[in-house]
Amino acid sequence: MSKGKYNRRNFLLRVRDIQRIYTEYHDRGYSDTYIYKTHIYPTYKIGRTTFYNYLATPADRDLKELDERLQREKELQKRQLSMFEKENQF
Repeated sequence: MSKGKYNRRNFLLRVRDIQRIYTEYHDRGYSDTYIYKTHIYPTYKIGRTTFYNYLATPADRDLKELDERLQREKELQKRQLSMFEKENQF
């Protein structure tokens, strides 16, 4: 697996975590500014624009697609390796 796929996965996990925190406090009636200043910025050190961009990112969908793609690649790699193992056994 390439390094970029791990980076993308970690990014999406971070975005999903921020979205979860935001939803939790937003449902309780807290303002976006309060959530950002007291819960998001102290932990993640991101700007407000980045915070709003993260909220607009479809992290769950992208994470699911990435996991499916990684799973397909693992299966293809296993098939390829097993092909070579069979050749070496004969």
